[in-house]
Amino acid sequence: MSGTDVQSRLRWVEVDVDALARNAEVIATLVRPAALMVMVKSNGYGHGIEIAARAALDGGATWLGVYTPQEALGLRASGFEGRILVVGWSPPETLDDLIAAGVDVAVLDAEGLRAVTAAAGRRMPRVHLKLDTGLHRLGALPEALDSLVDAARGSRGRVDIAGIFTHFADAADDPAFTITQHGVFLEAVEVLRPLAPDALLHTSGSAAILAHPAMHHDLVRAGIAFYGYPPVPAPASLRPAMTVLCRVAQVRTVAAGESVGYGRTWRAPAARRIATATLGYGQGLPRALSNRGHLAIRDRRCPIVGIVSMDQVGVDVSDVEGVAEGDVAMFIGERDGIRIGADEVGDLTGTLPHEILCGISEGIPRHPGVTPAALP
Repeated sequence: MSGTDVQSRLRWVEVDVDALARNAEVIATLVRPAALMVMVKSNGYGHGIEIAARAALDGGATWLGVYTPQEALGLRASGFEGRILVVGWSPPETLDDLIAAGVDVAVLDAEGLRAVTAAAGRRMPRVHLKLDTGLHRLGALPEALDSLVDAARGSRGRVDIAGIFTHFADAADDPAFTITQHGVFLEAVEVLRPLAPDALLHTSGSAAILAHPAMHHDLVRAGIAFYGYPPVPAPASLRPAMTVLCRVAQVRTVAAGESVGYGRTWRAPAARRIATATLGYGQGLPRALSNRGHLAIRDRRCPIVGIVSMDQVGVDVSDVEGVAEGDVAMFIGERDGIRIGADEVGDLTGTLPHEILCGISEGIPRHPGVTPAALP
């Protein structure tokens, strides 16, 4: 991105693709001999799905995971030729396109397996049987295992059962329940194995990858850890890759007692210099940061004052020399020695870093490989 392009932007995201690739390499090394799938759903956790996918593969991932058929087909259309798994529900009307594109499809129950079998024609679709072992979200429950086995028998020779998997409910904080879930999974696998002797077993997302190495099996599914925010203690070399930046539109002096923003929730205790930055809740800056969060401007943390608006926010820059129209403000990221992480923002707003990252509007341009230090 040229200097002229930077100066014309109201807001943009920089993604350190080298950091993402290194994160993938660290995780891939940690789980060997298991293979690494990186989850790039929800626009690559906000980083840009193609940017995240390319960095994951460059770092040693051999699988990409998505939630929707549209995400999988979009990656195929962009030239990604490796193994892709749709971990969510694929409506029957999407199966023809997914099978033709060579995308692996999650099957949630016997009816889903029969639908894939009916769509197979002369092709051999690859499916992963999803087992619900206690998360109670998607997948075949233990009491439905017999019907799944019957459907699997009926699909023999027409469908390749390439995987069997589950999701843990609380691998970060409830090891006992995770062990229970794992036991339920293994019992179901024992029943299914005769029908799928070569199926890859996978149970572990980021927390289980790091906290339960005995559960890695053949394949792991790294999500938030790949993006630099591991949910449990992890190698220090995993680091965030996203920096969200915007520009200062105007700076004004507000007299003592005057208010800033809708609802007049903040009043100046004395004359203060207030910058209006071009980022708001419409772009992913949570309204819950009103009067409590920070943006970084000119190497300093500057407090957010007043209610966060849809497209802009007030920032008190009284203690920062020379802030002016056009200056760069950082919402999340690390720049000039200041770190404002999605984890910090999540703690302030009562949510997870996942939600903060995914909440960055897709309308904001993503730029891979441009380091924050290179920006004005």
